[in-house]
Amino acid sequence: MNIQIYSYMRRLGQARIKNIALLIFLLPLLNLTSHAQTPTFECKDAQGRKILASRCPLGSTIVKEIEITPVQNGLGQKPAEKKPTQSLWAKEIEFKERQKQKEEQATLERDKQRRDEEKCYQNQKRLNALLSGLPITTGENAQGEPILMEDEQRLEEIKKTKEKLKNCKAD
Repeated sequence: MNIQIYSYMRRLGQARIKNIALLIFLLPLLNLTSHAQTPTFECKDAQGRKILASRCPLGSTIVKEIEITPVQNGLGQKPAEKKPTQSLWAKEIEFKERQKQKEEQATLERDKQRRDEEKCYQNQKRLNALLSGLPITTGENAQGEPILMEDEQRLEEIKKTKEKLKNCKAD
């Protein structure tokens, strides 16, 4: 008698283990297929409230069907979007363009610096001539004779030239 009960219990236990294993294996598949096959609708009830459901309740109207995509990573997060990658060739072209822009900018800065240095040189030359005390002409009169700079005008020119030279670097 004890052997029969033991044998029966043993067979019952094996059947349960098989059923549990089958259930564990099939349950995720049933869950995935139910989401994929069940449509979801956006409905509006009589008060104008939005309702999301697989079937609209009585007294509400279907606005549109909504497609719901299942979560990929199982953590409740959306899968990371892949950014389009640039080819090596495109990156090389962009790098060369940036280099070219830097070179052009450096050239423009050098040219501006040269112009500024030339202006400073000319202003320094002008100041030396004004301070020398030698006669400086400002033009010619109707007879073609040179017009010499007056002392007040010379002092004013010296003052203006010194102002211009304040922005120059001392050599």
